[in-house]
Amino acid sequence: MSIAAVKGAPGHYRIGEGVLKELNSLLSELNIKKAHIVTGKKSWQAAQPYMPEEIIPLNSNAITFVEGHCTVHTADSLGKRYIADGVDAVIGIGGGTALDIAKASAAEAGVKSVLIPTIAATCAAWTPLSVFYHEDGKHSHYTEFPVANTLVLVEPAIIANAPLQYLKAGIGDTLAKYYEADALVQSFYKDQELPVWLQVSQFTAKLCRDILLKDGTRAIASAETGSVTGELIRVIETIILTGGMVGGYGGKAGRIAGAHSIHNGLTEAEEVREFLHGEIVSYGILIQLALENKTEELEKLLGYYKDWDFPINLESFSINHENEELIKSIITKAILPQESIHFMDIHITEETVLEAVKKVEKRSYQNT
Repeated sequence: MSIAAVKGAPGHYRIGEGVLKELNSLLSELNIKKAHIVTGKKSWQAAQPYMPEEIIPLNSNAITFVEGHCTVHTADSLGKRYIADGVDAVIGIGGGTALDIAKASAAEAGVKSVLIPTIAATCAAWTPLSVFYHEDGKHSHYTEFPVANTLVLVEPAIIANAPLQYLKAGIGDTLAKYYEADALVQSFYKDQELPVWLQVSQFTAKLCRDILLKDGTRAIASAETGSVTGELIRVIETIILTGGMVGGYGGKAGRIAGAHSIHNGLTEAEEVREFLHGEIVSYGILIQLALENKTEELEKLLGYYKDWDFPINLESFSINHENEELIKSIITKAILPQESIHFMDIHITEETVLEAVKKVEKRSYQNT
């Protein structure tokens, strides 16, 4: 029997109106005396009205406004800075980039991580890992950290008033939790009874799909008006909490498979630069379903995608489907030997992926 390692949840999670006003007392409970804030300028502006008047006394060097991507260089540089400054916690405020940098730099320095998402585009606030990119924006790798995040605080009103594109990206990324986890389990545990920790992961993965398909349309409508509704809160929690639990409990069997490899391949195309991670992953789900010959599920998702204005084909990314050179480059990157698409119980080649792309192209035009 192999050893199971579960990192199912942060040390402490709180969501609700006014939750950020509790920040000072929560930091005190954690014996945090000196914190460094990692955020983006827009995220900081969005969060400030909900923050306590005074958080831990900060000097002028105690806040970093991040730009660009989460890179190894950025995380290492900040980590060394925390050690030199005697920082005992990092407060990450923002979206996936700021939170990934906060987690990675906190791990580098061996200090606590306090995460405050201002958008619900990924489960970055929940999951103890960071996705790294090269300086030019191309995907590099991800690193899972040895300890869970210390504290996660979610103020729904901030997310309700964030740009709608981020919520849609979160829905796309979180839908992938179900489809990828399902493919991984089918590959890793074929004809086996699942261990309990993995059953928890599978349950939460199914919950992700079911809640998003049930509440996604109304949640998007709520976010369009900046309103906090029950549907929006359920979708926010599904993206951040439930989505994070899939990998937290499932480990490698609850992480990434075909959809994320397609995302990584698409980063080869300049045309996708304006799209968010989850938007690209949502298209990757369609390619993965085509590879698995799950036509009925593919058709169902195309219906939702049309209602939600999600990418349904290459044209959605302004990629010409006749640009054979670019498509070959995308597929070549998507199926590199280290890519997670090979975790699936399917023989993956350039030809099979190209056939899947063509299948999605055909189905998408039939559903428009």
